[in-house]
Amino acid sequence: MRVLLSLFFAVGPLILPVFGAEFPQFKMQEIATDLSVGYAVIAADINGDKKPDLVVVDTKRVVWYENPTWKMHTIITGKTKPDNVCVAALDIDGDGQLDLVLGADWKPFNTKEGGTLQWLKRGKTLDEEWSIHPIAEEPTVHRVRVADIDGDGKPEIILAPLMGRDSTKEKNWVDGRPVRILAFPIPKDPVAGPWKPIVLSESLNVVHNIWPVTTSEGKKRIYAVSYDGVHLISQRDNAWQTTKFGLGNQDTPNGSRGASEIKLGQLSPRPFVATVEPWHGNQVVTYTPPQFIEEPIRGKTPPWDRHVIDDHLRWGHGVWCADLDGDGADELIIGVRDNPAKGDKFTEKCGVRIYKATDKIGAKWDRLMLDDGGIATEDLIVTDLDGDGKPDIVAVGRATHNARIYWNQGKK
Repeated sequence: MRVLLSLFFAVGPLILPVFGAEFPQFKMQEIATDLSVGYAVIAADINGDKKPDLVVVDTKRVVWYENPTWKMHTIITGKTKPDNVCVAALDIDGDGQLDLVLGADWKPFNTKEGGTLQWLKRGKTLDEEWSIHPIAEEPTVHRVRVADIDGDGKPEIILAPLMGRDSTKEKNWVDGRPVRILAFPIPKDPVAGPWKPIVLSESLNVVHNIWPVTTSEGKKRIYAVSYDGVHLISQRDNAWQTTKFGLGNQDTPNGSRGASEIKLGQLSPRPFVATVEPWHGNQVVTYTPPQFIEEPIRGKTPPWDRHVIDDHLRWGHGVWCADLDGDGADELIIGVRDNPAKGDKFTEKCGVRIYKATDKIGAKWDRLMLDDGGIATEDLIVTDLDGDGKPDIVAVGRATHNARIYWNQGKK
């Protein structure tokens, strides 16, 4: 396999499986060491050459790294209220070029004001800074996704704040209003607006992440995790409903609880949901359905079976599901942000871990420590960067201020 190298960044040693299951091998390449906080990373073809580039959201800037040299380009710097925190890509104005949706003014404990959502349009050349166009303001803007939630062929922008308006630390952020998860259809004139939101859910407290999916029948779903547990947001009878199918970790009802990361995976023919629990927690958890139910019945979904597959995390941050080895079943990729604290009963450091199911339902998994201490993972994605058919892993760090690609070498 051809491995893309850079003259400017380090390429690490081959990383080999060290546990029972047979994992692919990976080779690490570090493409950045100057991030302030690598809040988010996505893959997007910014220059239109049919190759996925990498867009990284940093505290006061947004940058992109050009495939395959991984040269860094600036999108904006110092043009939004810090911190920048989340990003998504789509063609908003219909000109055939990707635009970006950016969440900024990230102040997680200011639940009364602030939080900006805007979209960014590229200039006449890729060397110019992009123009900024407002969409909305919502306190504690935290996650943004793009999905066609109503099936009309046009994507909407989905926004999930972290905290509900007017919630307080003294009440563990569950007083005030619940979190409003919003969808913004793109107006005819996205520059002039107005952008009118649709409320998808307004019943959850401390929503850390969401993940939209489309079922095999074309139905639209949004998975969400919060202090309250693990939820499915879906449309029924022209109304959006939120149903719970997992409690999360509720061991500390007056502290961090529930779950904070979520992705949907597939172990043919059964699905599973992967989470980090409790909120910013120490556990990797999978949920498997007793039977796969496509449609919640009268607002109720039978609880899924909960499996704790690892509890040696300090601040889990980042989840992805992908078939890394081409066997038809997804592996689970987890980012860990912090090193063990005093009193932790484990020594595994921050980094990236891969889990492979050793049964057919997703209750038992083996683990590979892909990166043990080299990156304080704030976010990660999985995508095929070099077109060889093997998904690669990309992670961005917080305390380590770096971005790394883990090139999938396949099984040897």
